[in-house]
Amino acid sequence: MKIRLSKRFEKDALAIDDKRVREKIQQVLIQAKTVEKLASMDDLEEMTGYPNYYRIKFDYRYRIGIFCTGEVIEFLRVGSREGFYKRFP
Repeated sequence: MKIRLSKRFEKDALAIDDKRVREKIQQVLIQAKTVEKLASMDDLEEMTGYPNYYRIKFDYRYRIGIFCTGEVIEFLRVGSREGFYKRFP
């Protein structure tokens, strides 16, 4: 699948100081490029009430928000669980 990164996603990722979390973000991006179907991604869940918006739980505290249309996955936000659901979608 094709992936796109929003400017907000890039800023959110750069604001994270923990190298371990940044490495996990890179692993999620690599996995997104290699999957054929969105449903085959790990820890993916659709956001209730928002069609085509999903969240990926990749760490016990961090979430990634994505929007998927056909063959394109757009990474919109990344952040800690405490504030993530206030800002996404």
